[in-house]
Amino acid sequence: MEQDDEAVPEVDDVVDLAGQVRDITVSGLPEGYDYKATRYADVILKEIFPNRFRDLAGALDEFEPTLQELQSGGGGKTHFVQRFDKSLAERLEEGNPVWGKQNITIEKGIEFDGNLTPVSKVRGHEIDMFGVGSLKNPLPGIAVEMEWNNKNPFFDRDLINFQALHHEGVIAVGAIVTRSADLQDLISKVIINSNNESKYGATTTHWGKLIPRINLGGGGECPLLLIGIRPERIKGIELAYEVKGKLEEAEAVVDNWRNNYSSRDEARPFRDKLRREALALLPPIPRRQSKGHS
Repeated sequence: MEQDDEAVPEVDDVVDLAGQVRDITVSGLPEGYDYKATRYADVILKEIFPNRFRDLAGALDEFEPTLQELQSGGGGKTHFVQRFDKSLAERLEEGNPVWGKQNITIEKGIEFDGNLTPVSKVRGHEIDMFGVGSLKNPLPGIAVEMEWNNKNPFFDRDLINFQALHHEGVIAVGAIVTRSADLQDLISKVIINSNNESKYGATTTHWGKLIPRINLGGGGECPLLLIGIRPERIKGIELAYEVKGKLEEAEAVVDNWRNNYSSRDEARPFRDKLRREALALLPPIPRRQSKGHS
């Protein structure tokens, strides 16, 4: 029997996979972020969990780190990440807390002839901020992780955890907040550590490391809301743009050395001098107080 040609879709007609990263379709989230979603996570969050949607939108709206905090912040729980978590934790429903850290343990067993035999016990990693679905029905809930400047395998940890918890009905949506591509491009060039290396290197957690992981299947069937912090959310970011411009002028000295120098090597000391002057425009990083001092 001949195959019906009309039953075979053309390549251009093939629908994108549901797990691919797409633009969001809902409104109500604050400006200053890049938003993407998989499996209609944005719609699920807003329409099925409107209170948690408002909570997250409110916390994002209040989130305004300073450039100086970005200079001093690194991995782990920086002050502004702690403020973000606190902002969620302080949002109440009928006077009751609905957000907080959670350790999720899933136990499975087989019952045969009235005897229950445990077969597995799986403990998910600690969810930084878990929002209950509602006071009456806590599960499924919403998981939110802010990955500011960890090593990028932390994304794998989050996505594997979201996948497992969604499969078991513990969460309906997983949200990850990280640096947008534009913010990464800016501060990776401007904010330098004591070793003269970028404080926000390419191998840390940022948008460019997150999106490819998800498009390759990270997170499984868990609907994901992806939130990229843009430069305009950072107070004082204008100075970073000024420094970046001067650093580009410094590099141009070497790139165009023939205009003023006899060799590239002769141009490099002048380039280095301009770089030092540009980086000196940033305020000094406050010394961290030792433990035991307020």
